[in-house]
Amino acid sequence: MGVAKKTGQRLAMLLVVVALGVVLTAPMAAARSPAQRDTNGIMVFYTDWGTSDFYVGAVKGVALSIFPEATLVDLTHDVPPFQLGPDAIEILRAAAREFPSGTVFVAVVDPGVGTERRPIVVHTEDDKFFVGPDNGLFTPFILEGVKGIYHITNEDFMRPGPRSHTFHGRDIFTPTAAHLAAGRSVTMVGPEVTDPVLLEMGVATIEDGVLIGEVLVIDQYGNLGSNIYRDLIDEAGFTVGDTLRVTVGDITDDVPLVYTYGDVPVGDDLVYISSRDALSIAVNWGSAEDRWEAEVGTEIRVEKAD
Repeated sequence: MGVAKKTGQRLAMLLVVVALGVVLTAPMAAARSPAQRDTNGIMVFYTDWGTSDFYVGAVKGVALSIFPEATLVDLTHDVPPFQLGPDAIEILRAAAREFPSGTVFVAVVDPGVGTERRPIVVHTEDDKFFVGPDNGLFTPFILEGVKGIYHITNEDFMRPGPRSHTFHGRDIFTPTAAHLAAGRSVTMVGPEVTDPVLLEMGVATIEDGVLIGEVLVIDQYGNLGSNIYRDLIDEAGFTVGDTLRVTVGDITDDVPLVYTYGDVPVGDDLVYISSRDALSIAVNWGSAEDRWEAEVGTEIRVEKAD
C-alpha cells in the first residue's frame, strides 16, 4: 500500500506540473511564429479615451494576456471625445501609412458603443488590419481598396466572461486585434461585410486655376491642414516662391508659398506643403487658426496672386 500510495502521489504531482505548464504557456502557444503569420506583432491604439482613466491600461493588459510578445504603440488617445469627423479620420490615415505591412490597429472613436453598429476588421490591400466600430472611421482605407472586411462574431476572439455594453474596446476590439497579431486568420473572426459604413469625405477641386478645399485638421500649433493634396497643387502649377491669394472663410490675403516656417519673418503668414503632402496655412511662431478665424470644415480657396 505504501508503494502504491507514493506512486499515486508522484503521478498526481506530475499531473499538477503538466497542468501548470499548460496554463503558463497557453498565451504563448497561441502565437504563431513570424514566418507563419500575416501580421508583424505590432498593435497600434488610436482612441478618444484620454489617459487619466483606466481604459488604456486595461486594453493593454488584455492584449498582453493574449499575446505577450506584442509590441504596443500609442498613436494617440487624445482624439476629441465623440468627434467622428474628417479630422479624426485624417489623423489616423496620415499616421497609419507610416507603419509596416502586418500592423494591427485598434481604432476606437465610438459614440455608438453598445448599439446595433457592427464591430469589424478591415484588411487592406497592403496587409494592414483595422479593428473597430463600423461607423465610417475606416472610410479612406476602404476606398483605397481592401482584401476583406469582416464582422466580428466569433466569441473565441473576444474577452472571456461577461462583456460590457460600454467598453467594446476592451472586450471585443483589443482581444480580436491581439489574436490577429498573434497569427490567427482574419477570416475566422466572422462573416464578410459587403456594406460597410462610409462617411462623405470632402474632395478638393480646381476651377479656372483656383483650388477649392477645406480645413481638414488643425494641429496643436494652430496650423490649418487642408484637403488640397500635392497632385492638385502640381496640376495648378503652384511652386515654391509663388505668391498665392488665399481665402479662408471670409478672410483673404496674399501669402508666399515656402518650404518651411522660418522662410518668413516671425509673425508672418505662410503657405507650405506639409508632411501630409497637402497644402497648409501657418503663421511663423503664431496661430493660423486664430489669425484666419478658422475651424475644421472652413472653406479654403487658393489661386496665384496678380
